[in-house]
Amino acid sequence: MNSRKELLEMSMGKLFIKLAIPAMVGMLAVGLYNMVDAIFVGQFVSGEGVGAIVLAYNVVLLNTAVAMLLAMGAMSVLSRAIGEKDQKTIDKLFGNVLIGVSVLSILLTIIVYNFANPMLKFLGATDDILVLGTRYLRIISLGFIFSALGPALNFLIRGEGQMKIAMKIIISGTLINIILDPILIKFFGMGIEGAALATVIAQICVAIGDIIYFKSGKSVIKITKQSFKMSFDIMPKMLNVGVSGMVMQIMPAIQMSVMFKVLSDIGGNDSIIIMGASYRVMMFAFITLWGIAQGVQPIIGANYGAEQYGRVKEAMLTFTKISTCLAGALWLCFMLFPKTILSWFITDASLAQIGIDRFRIFLGIFILYGIMSMSIIFFQGIGKGSKAAILVMGRQILFFIPIVLILPRIIGETGAWIAMPLGDLLTVILSIFLIIKEFSILNHKIKEHPENNKLKEQYNY
Repeated sequence: MNSRKELLEMSMGKLFIKLAIPAMVGMLAVGLYNMVDAIFVGQFVSGEGVGAIVLAYNVVLLNTAVAMLLAMGAMSVLSRAIGEKDQKTIDKLFGNVLIGVSVLSILLTIIVYNFANPMLKFLGATDDILVLGTRYLRIISLGFIFSALGPALNFLIRGEGQMKIAMKIIISGTLINIILDPILIKFFGMGIEGAALATVIAQICVAIGDIIYFKSGKSVIKITKQSFKMSFDIMPKMLNVGVSGMVMQIMPAIQMSVMFKVLSDIGGNDSIIIMGASYRVMMFAFITLWGIAQGVQPIIGANYGAEQYGRVKEAMLTFTKISTCLAGALWLCFMLFPKTILSWFITDASLAQIGIDRFRIFLGIFILYGIMSMSIIFFQGIGKGSKAAILVMGRQILFFIPIVLILPRIIGETGAWIAMPLGDLLTVILSIFLIIKEFSILNHKIKEHPENNKLKEQYNY
């Protein structure tokens, strides 16, 4: 059974196993990928080195945003083109991603390499953290083209439903990074530069792995001479969805900068430490839910392109239920074992004890995060990137920032801890409203194309 036939006909349970589970594993590998350098630098270099990497990562997010600008859009266009049997569009995507990402990353490399020091100063780096961060960031910037191309091309592989292959390529990069880090940092005595070099080498391997797959002939994308040219006619479709993916990469850095500034003014270092641990737990747990969402995107896109709108709704509802169940299980762990979880990051037992109630408040609505992640990917999948961007902006800017700036003035530090869950709750409410509205549009389309929608009776609500 070919990829298109699977996406259009295979049961949702089988598609979950085939697509969502590998996507979750791959996303977890990405999460580990971002933590590996900090762990080994903390062990073999210094605590200042960890601070340097954390600050440098905020600059690296700019390059990730460049990749997502084109990759998320290309993934959505690809899955819909597969459903429409539009081979001409399918074959144009590789060149747009390859050339577009490469050009933007090279420009960013030139800027970051030459202005690494002032950029880190702007983010608050001083003394040893500034020195180490500059050394680390300059080497990392030399690999920007690979660190953007690897994930971007990997998204194309996911877009055609080949989640296992995409997962294996990402995991291989993570393992290479884990192996090289202690060797370069400790054995060769390269220090923080060794961590940066290990990351660049791993990213090169991921990009090579992606290209090998496309050259193997197994992909729905046919690589020809035309594949290495830009096709500007499909760029608007890519950017329409890709903007929301780019925003998702940039907004967390802004969000947490505001949060840490508020907490530093009213709560001090202890609050910042607890928030840092809580936020890391939330983001790592959210990766599993985002993996499920990544798994359903090709299903939604392909069926939407094939005008099987009843199946689009079935995929959205089925995967949202699964994602919500997983979110509920994680939420239960957070509520029952907050001190244990905080102790993984905070060695001071008294400080971990203080953080229990704050941790529970911060993660209080995590059970609803499955709905939020699925809503964002749903609109990306059907090509309505503006609505996905509204949800992303709503979560991280439109709701959160006004709340975090106003609420602490009224009820003190507790207001800062309530700000993010309250903003997320409003985002979930907005997402449900938008989904209901979109489902009514799909119901109308189902009536117009009954021959393509055998599930119309079951999902016509």
